[in-house]
Amino acid sequence: MEDKIRTYKQRLDFYYNSLIIYLLFLVFYVLIRGEFSKEKFTVIFKDPILYIVIIFILFFLVVLILNYVRAKKLIFDNGKIILKNRFGQRELTKSEIIFVKFSRERKRFKEDKSHIRIVKLKLLNRKRLLRIRLSEFNNEKDLINEFKHISKEVAAK
Repeated sequence: MEDKIRTYKQRLDFYYNSLIIYLLFLVFYVLIRGEFSKEKFTVIFKDPILYIVIIFILFFLVVLILNYVRAKKLIFDNGKIILKNRFGQRELTKSEIIFVKFSRERKRFKEDKSHIRIVKLKLLNRKRLLRIRLSEFNNEKDLINEFKHISKEVAAK
């Protein structure tokens, strides 16, 4: 490919969307279940659905904050892959990679989505496969092309 550095950041839109949906549900549920009496609005706090929705909101808020703080990135440079987050990074050279395996294809209705879900890298000094979920990063199609290019290079040597 090119000789420039290519960076792929982690996608957080799923967490944002989930949080917004649960917040809207909470607001509508409180409006529906609340009581209007003498120009006052009282919320019923002894409702288990209210507590369940609040637990979901707190869960997605914590996960969103943790992923935002972690700030995962995949960086492709000449001859190496850098797995980076805010707290550290790991560099993989193409010579360390024994093989690249793509997950099984899965039928999807939208053409924008890819058929490949996970890329598995077998490394020299690691017993387990390194799994990278492609849907977690922006520009999924370009990322697939990067790994296909690496797969061809590894298979050629």
